[in-house]
Parts: sequence; C-alpha cells; structure tokens
Amino acid sequence: MTRTVRRFLCIGFAVPVSIALSSTALAQKPKEPWEYLQEPAFKSAYLKALGPKSNTAWLAKRDGPAPQDKFVTVAGERYVMNSFCKNRDCDNHSAVLLFSPEKKLVYGTVYEKGKSSYIGDPPAPVASELSALWKKEWRSAPR
Repeated sequence: MTRTVRRFLCIGFAVPVSIALSSTALAQKPKEPWEYLQEPAFKSAYLKALGPKSNTAWLAKRDGPAPQDKFVTVAGERYVMNSFCKNRDCDNHSAVLLFSPEKKLVYGTVYEKGKSSYIGDPPAPVASELSALWKKEWRSAPR
C-alpha cells in the first residue's frame, strides 16, 4: 500500500469516529442552570413557583455557578435536582430546586443573606427534604 493511500485510510476512518464521539459527548453534557429557562415547561413552572421573587436578578437569570444536576426521589416522587447560586456570592445566595417534568412543577428552597424560604409551596415532606438537600449541597465539605 502506498504512503498516500495509507494516510487517506487513516484519515477516512478517524474523522467519522471523532465526529461520533463528539456528538455523543455533547448529547450527555449536563445543562447549565440558565439553559433550563429555554424549556417552556420548566420556565413556566419556575416563574410561577418564584412568584414575586421572579424580580430578583440572580434567581431570574440563573447564571451563577452550579453543581451537576441529579435525579432524586423525594416523598415517593422522582425529580431533577438543580442547584445554583449567585455569581461571586454563593455563600449568601443559593438555591436548590426540584423539577418534575411529568407534573410540570417546581419546588425549591432559596437562601438569601441568612434567611431561607420555599418556593412553589412544597408539601411538608418535600419542604423538609429540600432543607436537607440544600445543607448537603451548599454547607457540606468543600465542593
């Protein structure tokens, strides 16, 4: 086999493999908090849950740092747990949300300047678990 043909075959096989790996990696990339706002079902449920807090910029934009999303089961229901905080002020402004795509609802706990509040009117067992999830996410050992 000539050198040119050998080079062509190597390139010809390498390109499709690298393209396939790239698209697989992209398909599994975790979402950034702000990307959820592009989904109409989430955005509607989130803004409804926020109520008057939807005027708070860091909550409305969701553009701060965020740990990776997780699936969790709380009070027998499965949720996507999404956490995020305010840019350059995670110690004083952070949130943990539970989103149910099936029910199109959001529950959450928001921590601002030493005070926590719930959004979305979570049932008591969910509220209790939200507090525990927030402590684990934002006040446990260094991330």
